[in-house]
Amino acid sequence: MQCNTFYNPIMLVSKFLLVVLCCCYLFCPCLTCEGDAKFPFDNQIEEINATIPNIFLCRMCGLSQDDGGSFLDTASPFSLSVRNETIVYEQKATKVVKTVPVQKLKNPAGNVFYVVTLKNSSCKGVGKWVSDSTWFPGYSWKACVCNKCGRHLGWMFEVNSAVKGSLPTQPTKTGFYALIRDYILTESVAQTLTYVPKIFRE
Repeated sequence: MQCNTFYNPIMLVSKFLLVVLCCCYLFCPCLTCEGDAKFPFDNQIEEINATIPNIFLCRMCGLSQDDGGSFLDTASPFSLSVRNETIVYEQKATKVVKTVPVQKLKNPAGNVFYVVTLKNSSCKGVGKWVSDSTWFPGYSWKACVCNKCGRHLGWMFEVNSAVKGSLPTQPTKTGFYALIRDYILTESVAQTLTYVPKIFRE
């Protein structure tokens, strides 16, 4: 005797699933094709990205290297090329967008570095001042390392007249830093690499 189609269990399950899928499509915005549709945790991510101050961190240990507001446009006559990088950061609760020059420089050993120049940094100078082979004429230099992990991050520069007989770990008001762009990253980038949406942590 042939089973009635209406009472066939397989048909009943199929119809039930079809109804569920139709309801999800109609009433769940994250499954639609609308351009402005958002997943439940999108607002959390946007809110966090909007409040992160874009400061430079040591790529190795994450120690803050700058407050994001001390960029300098100190051009070296030995620069092989310059590219502009847009940095967004917060200064006194105000979002600031700034174009920062990144210079391509080569040392006497033939090593190439892409550097940004900053007025302030927690990077600590090590060793003696060197006036030879400087990228900035009239300035002496010394290597500077992360104050926490000791990673070489770049160099500090000081006018020649201010370095005689002194071994400071930070430059004076006339000095500045040249940090290697590949060795530092902004805090907002670091947060996007490590942030887990709250919905997945509950």
